[in-house]
Amino acid sequence: MKKISIIMLFLCLGSAFANPNKAMLYSALVPGGGQVYNGAYLKAGLVLGVQSYLIVNTVIQDNKAQDNKRLMKDGDPALQSYYKAEYESHKEKRNSNIWWIGVTTVLSMIDAYVDAHLVDFEDQKEGLRLRFEDDMLSLRYKF
Repeated sequence: MKKISIIMLFLCLGSAFANPNKAMLYSALVPGGGQVYNGAYLKAGLVLGVQSYLIVNTVIQDNKAQDNKRLMKDGDPALQSYYKAEYESHKEKRNSNIWWIGVTTVLSMIDAYVDAHLVDFEDQKEGLRLRFEDDMLSLRYKF
């Protein structure tokens, strides 16, 4: 428990001087870790919830696929085609979940990387001016 609180404290303190590479690494290692590092706690909870659901559902689908595979070999020969269809169905759902885990991980890594770059955007926003005049758009940035 002490290690977890030290890690969480370190992640929370990182938002004042966010390093985009660290944010991306934390997001790759721990679901929502990069978002916690950046101080985006709501996004972290969302990422953690979605990825936890996908991981648990993947394990459940894998267990069901293995059960049907075992029943396909050892079960009633009359039901063998049913078990095979069930096995294929659960295997497909498992594989789909694995792909979604990868997609959500990559998206959360990109989000953490971009958020870390924009950590001081509020301060820099004062020097940015966007004007619409006639049919033209002008952007002025003060250094």
